[in-house]
Amino acid sequence: MTDNIILRNAEPGDLYAIRELNDLAFGGPDEGRIVETLMIEDESLLSLVAATPNGRIIGHIQFFPIDVINTAEAARFAGLGPMSVHPEHQESGIGSALINNGLAELKTIGIQKVFVLGHLEYYPRFGFSHDETAGFAAAWGGPHFMAIRLNAGGPAFGELVYPSAFFET
Repeated sequence: MTDNIILRNAEPGDLYAIRELNDLAFGGPDEGRIVETLMIEDESLLSLVAATPNGRIIGHIQFFPIDVINTAEAARFAGLGPMSVHPEHQESGIGSALINNGLAELKTIGIQKVFVLGHLEYYPRFGFSHDETAGFAAAWGGPHFMAIRLNAGGPAFGELVYPSAFFET
């Protein structure tokens, strides 16, 4: 049911609505604070919103750059998250549209790999796999830690460094 939904880049004036949406979708302030901090600290790589024709933001996806240390090869890696859809609009295809559009845009700008910490039943349908994280150390791991390769190149191993927004309380 995404026929009347407009996908666009987030604008600075959207921040309050995006934060409220994240707080509602996740049931707490952590994800909204992460998005706000990424935007304020200019650590956002790509931020997309899904809006109704009257401008109400009902979906959001955040991508951010990830640095890689302990490797000699340059990396163009990104992280996905948080992603939120208003509870009244979940399971309507908005999340899929945000992911597909975001990954397509990242591919065109040369991002090699995108990492996510997410639902095992959801993200693999877009090509994310835990196997793609092999060789990379991060602050978290396990089967919910997945990645997708968008473009060739980049290191095969190293330590992933996430923006500080993910570690602030």
